[in-house]
Amino acid sequence: MINLNNINNPDFLKKLNNDELSVLSNQIRNFIIDNVSKTGGHLSSNLGIVDLTIALLKVFDVNKDKIIFDVGHECYPYKILTGRASKFKTLRKLNGLNGFQKMSESKYDHYEAGHSSTSLSVGLGFALARDLDNKKHNVICVIGDGSISNGLCYEALNHIGSINTRLIIILNDNEMSISQNVGALHNFLDQIRGSKNYNNAKTNTKNLLNKTKIGNKIASFIDKTKNNIKMLYIRKGSFFTSLGLEYYGPINGHDYKEMLKYLEIVKNEDKPVILHVITKKGLGYKPSEEDTDGTFHGVEPFNISDGSPKNLYNLPTFSEVISSYVFNFAKKDKDIICITPAMSKGAKLEVIKEKLPKQFIDVGINEEHSLLLANGLAINNKKPIVFMYSTFLQRGYDEIVHDIARLNQHVIICVDRAGFVSGDGDTHQGLFDIPFLISVPNIVLSMPKDAKEANSLLYTALNEKLPFVIRYPKINIKYDFNKPEHLKIGSWEVVTSGEDGVIITYGDFVSRAQNIVNQLKENDNINLTIINARFIKPIDENMLIKLLKYYKKIFIYEESIINSSLGSIICEFKEEIQTNNEIYLYGVPDKYMFTATREELIKLNELDEDSIYKKILQAYKK
Repeated sequence: MINLNNINNPDFLKKLNNDELSVLSNQIRNFIIDNVSKTGGHLSSNLGIVDLTIALLKVFDVNKDKIIFDVGHECYPYKILTGRASKFKTLRKLNGLNGFQKMSESKYDHYEAGHSSTSLSVGLGFALARDLDNKKHNVICVIGDGSISNGLCYEALNHIGSINTRLIIILNDNEMSISQNVGALHNFLDQIRGSKNYNNAKTNTKNLLNKTKIGNKIASFIDKTKNNIKMLYIRKGSFFTSLGLEYYGPINGHDYKEMLKYLEIVKNEDKPVILHVITKKGLGYKPSEEDTDGTFHGVEPFNISDGSPKNLYNLPTFSEVISSYVFNFAKKDKDIICITPAMSKGAKLEVIKEKLPKQFIDVGINEEHSLLLANGLAINNKKPIVFMYSTFLQRGYDEIVHDIARLNQHVIICVDRAGFVSGDGDTHQGLFDIPFLISVPNIVLSMPKDAKEANSLLYTALNEKLPFVIRYPKINIKYDFNKPEHLKIGSWEVVTSGEDGVIITYGDFVSRAQNIVNQLKENDNINLTIINARFIKPIDENMLIKLLKYYKKIFIYEESIINSSLGSIICEFKEEIQTNNEIYLYGVPDKYMFTATREELIKLNELDEDSIYKKILQAYKK
């Protein structure tokens, strides 16, 4: 047995035989299960890629060669083998080990990403730079079958095949991304996995592959494809070879003899090559092996014995509340179509997927397509609702600006994980959707303070034929199934009334503002009004004019990058009407965030109740 905490680099792998590598694989899997059960993190993807990672690091020289993991959430084995096992107790914690590749964390992390399908373009950039510098090292891109369905990959593949430079692509095919993969390419890969020649040659791996979908799926794909493209898919791997890549596989990603043989082959190719590797997501832990809906993709701390979560919450998440409201509306209105780009599990859409399958569409990891699909449905009098995390909505900015908003179509976008997000670090913070949406014409941008208001905003969105965005954080809240109210677009709400100033805020910061105002009133005899700016765009101009004329001190309190925020809009409005107010902006500074819990991020950015209380108190002492 190897002491994983004593590993400094993967050079020792060169000396291990295949049996020793298998022992190490089991040891690393147990290590990951034990640690992630305590810290939370990405489980299934890391368990499935252990053997492939070990084989890569045995064949290639990580001191010179560049290995780029697409997304990067499958890099735990890589981190262990490059000297970071001792830090796993700090995984996804403040000042701890990042859950993705992080260039500042290790010299072995050559790139960092949190979004899918970037590795091929970046890898080609690495390869071209290598060629320009007359160097000889290898560039290896490791990408999942879910990620390779994204259109960005085809832009890269088209370029890679046309210039014929050395680049190695490892297609890590485990049939799943976050949720189960969908689409024609997934069906095509199913056909390759299930090919007669492959199965005949791999009798020792039938148990691994017996759950693979086989049969006539390729035929249905061909029937849907134009004649001049049909022949690309008839021969195994011909889709990739038609683009100019040499194709090998599929091979068993848990068979060291086979992997090492083929990795040596692709290592010596002088052209772009793709190695198709079949792996089992969640291998080594029964609950994650049997997972079909992404439950063990990203997990909170859990009990190893049965996979149940350690932390049980009495309240549902905001995602559950929103999806339950949508389900209730959709049961009564067949024109409501729910769309998500591979986030059905995270967005809590399982009930809609199961009970209203004709009103549910998962497009796979294709954010831009999901938005254009919604736009097409809206033009034809349907009511599409797109569910997407804030951090992934960035990828659809062009479609929102150029298509949905410009054509002023009735597309509803439910923006999950808005604001600070725990654990996933700088790539997954939902702090940019307000800045990039607030400047777009025709958009209605809203955020509910609680479940009751969320229901009303959804009801309003369904009955107003406008591009309508509803954003909400990853927190737990109470259900409220009272009859929803049709809200006037742009209307704000007076929550409390006071004579000394006003706090303008929205979302769950409204409840924080109430605690701050109560403290100021009790301790300092300062009485403030609270305005719930549930519509961030358009603003309630009539109310804002009254506030600016009546109150000397205006405090804007929000969980958004401050440079392009509700606060900046209010400051511009103040200049237009030329009032003499003191406006204080409390928001997120113009910088990327880091790994921590949401509450830690709020406190470290001085947006917690105690910090805001002190800031407001100081404003009255001037």
